[in-house]
Amino acid sequence: MTDLAQNTEETQSPRRPRRWRRLVTVTLVVLIVLLGGVVGGAGWYFSGEVVNVTHGEYDYPVTVAAVNGTEVTLPVTDETTRPGVWGLHWPEGRALLGDVLRIEDGFVVRPIQRILYGTLTAGTATRIDLWAVGEDPETAFGIPYETVDIDTELGGAPAWYVPADGDTWVIAVHGRNAGPREALRIIPTLHAAGMPVLSITHRNDEGAPASPDGLHHLGDTEWRDVAAAVDYAVAAGASDVVLYGWSMGGAVVMTAARRMDDRDLVSGVILDSPVLDWGSTLDKQGAQRSVPAPIVTVAKWLVEWRVDLDLTDLDQRRFAAEVAIPILLFADLDDETVDVAASLEFAEAVDPALMTLVTTTAGHTASWNENPAGYESAVTKFVTDR
Repeated sequence: MTDLAQNTEETQSPRRPRRWRRLVTVTLVVLIVLLGGVVGGAGWYFSGEVVNVTHGEYDYPVTVAAVNGTEVTLPVTDETTRPGVWGLHWPEGRALLGDVLRIEDGFVVRPIQRILYGTLTAGTATRIDLWAVGEDPETAFGIPYETVDIDTELGGAPAWYVPADGDTWVIAVHGRNAGPREALRIIPTLHAAGMPVLSITHRNDEGAPASPDGLHHLGDTEWRDVAAAVDYAVAAGASDVVLYGWSMGGAVVMTAARRMDDRDLVSGVILDSPVLDWGSTLDKQGAQRSVPAPIVTVAKWLVEWRVDLDLTDLDQRRFAAEVAIPILLFADLDDETVDVAASLEFAEAVDPALMTLVTTTAGHTASWNENPAGYESAVTKFVTDR
């Protein structure tokens, strides 16, 4: 009996380690698969934040406390207390607000520079408007314009055409999920300089054709719509063009300036808070959202896979030494949306004779808002001297 038990134990004992090894192996495989699923899922979500197209309705979170005709009182928030000139938008109207007059008892008082349209009263639900004015050049400034169709490879894309006497046209390119209105702040300055303006839409914009996959390509395909706008301008009498891009529009503009067949038609580029490197910009946005670095890395791979592009080819710093046209670059040192370090490195690498750098601290695409007169002066000098 003892011998049998002993033999049984001797026979079974080597099997225990094998069972444990199998259990540990299976557990590790399951954990790796689950971890991969979590990282992949989070990476997919984060990549969607970059390439998904959204055109939502406005929210109006700021309730007017008081209006006395020349001043408006608003609750203190990060947006209502930002220095400079800002728009106040409500469903039935718009106003242009000057710099902060005073802050007291949880409220901020700002001057009303003008009411563009509508009636502003206490209790009105509003929002602070970065673009300051609306809805179009005629409503905002009394400058005539018309909507024209640009014949892109995907079909007709609407654009604002603001006529002027000169033969150097400005092709204005808005940022991600924005629209032609982003150019409104600077249209009077360009108009006064005698420069016709095309403020364009591109693929996936409201009213414009969608890309085949319905996703943003971060400039990798949108540049072709800029090239089509240049063709339109030349056919209408333009001798050359200045490309003007905000945020993602900066990536679109710089990619167009590199890839267009008729690059010699571009006599200048103006960039406002541009995305000059998507890789470092995604790193920045991931860090701000406390997204772990491995998930950001996966998100970059997914962006490249989902829209079939190479992010390194959209790093404009790689091509800075080849720049052969004048550039005016507004880089905001407090930009929380794009990587301003990439813009500063780009500016440093471009031939100093071609680069004009203006730095501000107002936030993403808010250089005009911080100092409208200074911004407009810099643009006027650039388009006059280039």
